[in-house]
Amino acid sequence: MTLRNGNEHYREVSPDEFRNECVSLWKKNCLPRLLFATDERETGQGFCLYAVFSSPGEDRFEIPFMKLAEGTFSFQSLTVDIPAFHWYEREIRDMFGLVPEGHPDERQLVLHDCYPKDIFPLRRDVTVEAIKERTDDQRIDRYPYIKVDGEAIYEIPVGPVHAGIIEPGHFRFSAVGETVYYLDPRLFYVHKGVEKHFESAGFNKGVALAERISGVSTIGHGVAYCRAVERMAGVSIPQKAVAGRTILLELERLYNHVGDIANMCAGTGFAVGYARGTSLREELQALNGRVTGSRFLRGALQLGGLSRDVLEHAQHILDTVLSVHDKFIKYKKFLFSDVGHMERLDNTGILPEEIARNLGATGPAARASGIQDDIRTSHPYLAYKRHAPEPFAELTGDALARLNVRAREIDYSVSVIQSLLSRPVTGGISADIPEIAAGSHALGYTEGPRGSIFYFVKASENGRPLRVKVRSASYCNWPVISFAVKGNIVPDFPLINKSFNLSYSGCDM
Repeated sequence: MTLRNGNEHYREVSPDEFRNECVSLWKKNCLPRLLFATDERETGQGFCLYAVFSSPGEDRFEIPFMKLAEGTFSFQSLTVDIPAFHWYEREIRDMFGLVPEGHPDERQLVLHDCYPKDIFPLRRDVTVEAIKERTDDQRIDRYPYIKVDGEAIYEIPVGPVHAGIIEPGHFRFSAVGETVYYLDPRLFYVHKGVEKHFESAGFNKGVALAERISGVSTIGHGVAYCRAVERMAGVSIPQKAVAGRTILLELERLYNHVGDIANMCAGTGFAVGYARGTSLREELQALNGRVTGSRFLRGALQLGGLSRDVLEHAQHILDTVLSVHDKFIKYKKFLFSDVGHMERLDNTGILPEEIARNLGATGPAARASGIQDDIRTSHPYLAYKRHAPEPFAELTGDALARLNVRAREIDYSVSVIQSLLSRPVTGGISADIPEIAAGSHALGYTEGPRGSIFYFVKASENGRPLRVKVRSASYCNWPVISFAVKGNIVPDFPLINKSFNLSYSGCDM
């Protein structure tokens, strides 16, 4: 049975056919975007598994899904054939108790040892109170890190607490001398239960929740969530809101990319470059604060459009963005004139295209490795239907390539903002949202600063979300860092890490 919802093509298959259907799509060069479970036992549907793929060359999502038979708590793993699904399957096991049979890694992913092994938080009959009651922060963590045996190999544990104010993550290096042989990262130390909280928040309050998943991707997450719910409601937002949301998305990309390039200077010890870059980021975040009341752009979105008229500040936005862009052009020349800084970036932290593709890397990390994938182009939305960029791909996959991709995207962001502000748009900034029909569902997606962000939202019978699946760009990109680090020296890890500059919070949902 095939169901169509706009560009979403759902096909129900049997559990025996599900794996073959997914592998067939993968072999047709469809890009894997999501794999997730839903607990629909209250409506008699049982546990369901959905896989989301992008069709190459067209604005179309292929979404095979299956329903597990009553009393069945396992499914055939896809990881060996589609490595990009390896974290998703481990997460499904942790959160739903559905076991991916044949998965090569049986370790927990999201839930640390403070959680009992027999509680599965995203089952609908498990309450937040029950989870809190049974969580024991004193339980000893005995996570089995992958051990590399061999002469002269030793381990270097780093984290989970780091210098500065970044969030926690543990990195277990296996090294020979100073050369990294293997890196086993562990995240999810600050798992917040966001997807569980969506179920009780209601659709309107879900906007604020989405905005707070990752501070540096406020608009990326917020717009993706809003678009999913608006598609469920069959609502088209006003053109003024279309322009405003697009401008906010590009303002978010601008301050992130400028800040990321500055942070790479910190990774090479180039203090002057870091100071000049963060000064530019400060100008952009001050602009954010003036336009939305938040340096991180919070509070500007609502279902149906915008909660404040961003275009009231059109002239100030344009003046500031153009001024910062002029300074950025000079800043970039300054960086490229420093031989020591450039040498540290060149050939450091190479992510091969094959690894990036197989593990589902996204955003600048993928484009720097030769993968021409950008949701703004492959699945255009908002004003990107008229302003879709040609994905800026590099081929070398090193830290310098990731810098170059960001620099070119900064130029494009400025051009989009300038184009949108040159065409005055009148009218309202929001549309009314009707009651969401029970059982309705939709995808929402954006291209955030770190890559694609996806939401799947489905309504329950009581007018609240039955399931909200969130997939951030960082969730896709954290696994590839192990491969980018291999063969480099340990002191280059901070630089390599900053060249990806992933969000811990965006992963620890």
